[in-house]
Amino acid sequence: DKRVKELKRELEGWREVILPLNSVLLWENNFYPGLLAGVTTAFFLLFWLLDPSLLTTVSVIGLVAALVDYLVPTLTASLCHPEMVEWSKSLAQTVLQYYLSVIVSLVFLAWLGNTVNNLLLTYLFVLVLLLLPGLKHHGILQKYVSQLMVLFTETVKGIKEKKN
Repeated sequence: DKRVKELKRELEGWREVILPLNSVLLWENNFYPGLLAGVTTAFFLLFWLLDPSLLTTVSVIGLVAALVDYLVPTLTASLCHPEMVEWSKSLAQTVLQYYLSVIVSLVFLAWLGNTVNNLLLTYLFVLVLLLLPGLKHHGILQKYVSQLMVLFTETVKGIKEKKN
């Protein structure tokens, strides 16, 4: 019961999207099946014409999901509930940093997937996956991850000091 209430609270920003989407999926109007078929056909036609690599496809899907996840609650909060606008402004800075880092990462991966051959990317992925247990067992992974964490921490501290 508590989890259901928590889920309802988390999905409150999506209410204005979920209800019309449910109406479309249940064909409450006569033109909804044609709309669904047309949008699906357009999506697959675009996918066929662009012929993206797997990494580019996954990155673009993630990018669209991140943008939708950011924009829908933000827009519905500002359009539907004025008391939520102040709350969303205070949260916006942290959320914006998160989404910017996700978007930049996904755009980079999409570019990489479009530029580099799929077979090479698959080879590198499988090679790293096969070497990972040995790297972890011999402490090599921990050594380099800890160095990266120190570098990341110093970078974040430098950014915070510049702000102040």
